[in-house]
Amino acid sequence: KSDWIMWIAAMSPDLETFKKFTDPLYKYINETTSRVPISDWHHTDSGKWVGFRARSVIGGYWMQVLMNKVMNNQ
Repeated sequence: KSDWIMWIAAMSPDLETFKKFTDPLYKYINETTSRVPISDWHHTDSGKWVGFRARSVIGGYWMQVLMNKVMNNQ
């Protein structure tokens, strides 16, 4: 579940840890051969789409932006 990965990445203590979570997801988004809008449910070994597509949970991809906004307003 890639939306959960992004939520966890946003809580990372540093950029290196953040990238450990997000780099594989970035690779999937750029290299998948599936012709559906970004899926939050896909096989991690092949990048093939499983069943979900274009769901609102993909908003979780923007969690780091929200975390940055919250941290900058404190």
